[in-house]
Amino acid sequence: MSERRRAAAVIVREGRVLMVHERSRRSGGGEWWTLPGGGLRPGETAEEAVRREVFEETGLVVGDARYVLEMPYPSGMTSVFAVTVADGEPRAGHDDGIGPEPLGVDWLPVPELPIETHGVPVPPLMVVLPTIADHTDGVTSAGDGSATATESAAGAGAGTNGAASVRKRSTTK
Repeated sequence: MSERRRAAAVIVREGRVLMVHERSRRSGGGEWWTLPGGGLRPGETAEEAVRREVFEETGLVVGDARYVLEMPYPSGMTSVFAVTVADGEPRAGHDDGIGPEPLGVDWLPVPELPIETHGVPVPPLMVVLPTIADHTDGVTSAGDGSATATESAAGAGAGTNGAASVRKRSTTK
């Protein structure tokens, strides 16, 4: 069996990184925040996939895409790109009824990097929300309003601190 190939985008604006909020369609599968991205289609390059996935998941058009690194995830490898996007506000992608259910998008704080690295702040590819959640305000959140990264597929890579904080607010459909 071959390992699955994915591509993901790091999009930074005003010190915040764009993340996509999704929910599993499996019973008890939970919710998570992840970088915009997804699987490569047959014959598609990683750069072509990241451009397509960013548009599908956020409505934003990629300008420049610069390859950063490869990161493992549970069933394969992800090519991570630092991308610029055209002006505009992101919106949650269309729900195709097949993959994870899109819940929203939001700009979250960028993991800190020492100034001298000149690196790309790559957050964990997936930030899993706790399974015990408060649903009283219509937004899934931890009891204290935050969650920490519980899965980071290679410790967040590129010199980041290996953890990201998720704020309670989100842009939901």
